[in-house]
Amino acid sequence: MRKIKPLYFFFFLAFLGFSQKAFSQFVIQGKVIDAETLQPVEYATVFINNSTFGDISDSNGQFSIDIPSGKHELIISFMGYQTFKYDFSTQNLMKSYEFRILPEPIDLEEAEVAMKRDRTWYRNLDVFKEEFLGNSINGERCKILNPEVLILDAETEKGKLRARARETLLIENPNLGYTIQYVLEGFELDLESRISRYAGYPFFIEEDAPRRRQRSLQKNRERAFKGSVAHFIRSLYHEELEEEGYELYAIERVTNPEWASEEMAELAQEELRKSLNPLVRDSLKNVIRRKELPGEIEMVTEKRLFEKDLIDVSRNELTFLTYDKPVYIVFTEEVEEVAFAKKEIDKNAQMVRAGVVVETNTSNSAQRSTINMLGNAVQIFENGSYFHPFDLLIEGYMAWEKIGDLMPFDYELND
Repeated sequence: MRKIKPLYFFFFLAFLGFSQKAFSQFVIQGKVIDAETLQPVEYATVFINNSTFGDISDSNGQFSIDIPSGKHELIISFMGYQTFKYDFSTQNLMKSYEFRILPEPIDLEEAEVAMKRDRTWYRNLDVFKEEFLGNSINGERCKILNPEVLILDAETEKGKLRARARETLLIENPNLGYTIQYVLEGFELDLESRISRYAGYPFFIEEDAPRRRQRSLQKNRERAFKGSVAHFIRSLYHEELEEEGYELYAIERVTNPEWASEEMAELAQEELRKSLNPLVRDSLKNVIRRKELPGEIEMVTEKRLFEKDLIDVSRNELTFLTYDKPVYIVFTEEVEEVAFAKKEIDKNAQMVRAGVVVETNTSNSAQRSTINMLGNAVQIFENGSYFHPFDLLIEGYMAWEKIGDLMPFDYELND
């Protein structure tokens, strides 16, 4: 692997997780107080981002969380206060901490929006749940227990649905045996392209399931994790893509064989004026329409890609995804769900009707996705997380799976 100089990369370690290998236990403990009154805050939720490690502050504001070794992001959430974030490492762990959290300013205009519960709000809620929880088998079973805390706005900017929550969202996921406390920082959906982006901090509370349900939950969790973005990043970091069932192919831009040049379209236009034959005229009109198609398209090639093509390791042993072209990912261990396959068929049919050439996949024998880096480099971590999350554009099956298939970063596959 090529070595890169660390001075070229600037990053904020907000999505760091812990090592999956080093599970020697540490404890982070401390006190949560109001930054203005200096009084203890009782019942605040204190947790490690995207994990099952957390606690509730007691009447004195005290908390204590057992954690594995590594780098973490601590989140403190409580109604009426701003979300508090603190990055730390067990290598420099203090005996105790005092965290001062700030009250959330009251936004009267937002409070007025939050009180709206008309038909439009409920329609927006249905759209939000579909795009946030997902349409997979797991996503369909998920339930938001407190939807009333959502502020849904499709009026400020035409064609965009935005959402945030006044309190922590409580999401019940019976298929995976978790209740997720999700601190939603923001959600945005482009209503035309159906591309959504959201950011937040999930805390997973594991269901105390009877033994007869444990096997079913473990099977569902394994299926949800395998083929996910976290599984892919973890496999890439450990250079185990092939062993974990991934095949990667290069995507190149090529001339669109269906595209008609300006010159070709002008010739067709001249012939159209002369011809009276209906069949010829239809053919010429089709050539003219093809002028509007893109001159180049992205096409999957037979060129295989491997870890050495995608990642670089810096002098201080940090790992970065640096491949600057789209990557086609095939996960061979699982098939695509029927709901996704149907959605793709419908989307391709619409594109064909619009005159766009699409390469259809008639087999659902594997899950297919694409990733494309939007920044110069994306740092990846051992547990399957990466930073910055908005610097990686993910499409296809991985993007279709939403919160309903999200697994905590401390989840481990059984050998």
